[in-house]
Amino acid sequence: MLAFAMLFLLVAGIEHAIVRLPAFPRQPALSWAVLFDVLVGLPLLFYVLLLRRYRLSPLVLGTVVAACLALAYWLLPAPQWPSQALLRLLPIGLEGLTLLAIAIRGRALLRAYRAAGAHETRPLPRLRLAAGQVLGVAGVLLVAELDMLRYALLGWWEPVPATPPGAAAFASHRESGFGALLGIACFGLLIESAALHLLVRMWSPVAAGWLLVADAYVSLLFIAHGHAVRLQPTVLTADELLVRVGFFWHVAVPRGGWSTAELLRGDFTADAETLNLARPLLVAPNVMLTFAASVIVTGPYGIRRQARRLALYLDHPIVLLDALSVTHS
Repeated sequence: MLAFAMLFLLVAGIEHAIVRLPAFPRQPALSWAVLFDVLVGLPLLFYVLLLRRYRLSPLVLGTVVAACLALAYWLLPAPQWPSQALLRLLPIGLEGLTLLAIAIRGRALLRAYRAAGAHETRPLPRLRLAAGQVLGVAGVLLVAELDMLRYALLGWWEPVPATPPGAAAFASHRESGFGALLGIACFGLLIESAALHLLVRMWSPVAAGWLLVADAYVSLLFIAHGHAVRLQPTVLTADELLVRVGFFWHVAVPRGGWSTAELLRGDFTADAETLNLARPLLVAPNVMLTFAASVIVTGPYGIRRQARRLALYLDHPIVLLDALSVTHS
């Protein structure tokens, strides 16, 4: 990935220098050469270095071609160059190929979603499994982004889901001060974004615009995280313990899969076999769960971590410990 990024910047810099040459407008063949390097060479580098090695979805290559097309528009702004005729036709063809790929993948995605119902009943995990199977890494990232936007934009009006019969839900946002801490973080980000935007704008308006987009994305991520923590508590059922920290971390442990559960007091130091799930809540953990065997914890954007112990924060840890001791016995 680092090699591709360095080669991408090197090629873009060389092409930019060629386009700015005084002799460039008098040599129409040079515009075709630049267009070939950007629209063929860069996607070919991506295919060799990343897509083939990591077995990414072909849809990712389409995204890269679209980005290279935008780069070509930026490098070749003069409409009198012959290559501009091809630039006007390429988006139409690219859009047609994208719609065709989505239609083909859509049927496979629907079949995979139905097949995933045999292992998972919750809609979002089913969609995540199906997208990962059909679209690969791109599908996992797409579902993660849709999940984040759903919480950020619709979480304001979404009520907390009802707890299933015979289950117990354990919140982690009411007594931790998480809402206040997250509000302070969002306010600080707003002040920082405004000041940095005005400062960078004096140097480059384009860079200031992209920086503003990045800050807006981080703000949406913070808002989505706050709603997800409220809407997705840890749930203990007769069959499993479902530990969730917003949409950042979640793991389902079958009944009896934990060997000990203890209350944490004072300082906490994580080791290689311990995953601190209280960190996204900006608080110290108060419960330590030790499992009979290592479990796989799923994180944001498909990240997976293996841990033998989980440190988490709950508003009422004693209630969970009592319930776990009864369940375990």
